Amino acid sequence: MKKYKNKLRYRSWHRGTKEADLFLGKFFDNYINKMSQEDLIKYEEFLDEFNDNDILLIIQGHKNWSTKLPTRIVKLLQEFIKNENFR
Repeated sequence: MKKYKNKLRYRSWHRGTKEADLFLGKFFDNYINKMSQEDLIKYEEFLDEFNDNDILLIIQGHKNWSTKLPTRIVKLLQEFIKNENFR
């Protein structure tokens, strides 16, 4: 499990754009211990599915979260956005 979490941490911090790196890297570091194994799998699917531009538009409030995402991951991401005052 540690190797898998390290992989997700790396993918969160190395997205391609600095803004997405900072957002997802900080999110993952703050919420890693709040996520179950199933949540981590769903988070990896999120990383595979969403590009940096979409993520940034969602953070800025210009686009909505996809209904394909698991509710639990969206809830954690929204909580992080609110707590960190990203908007």
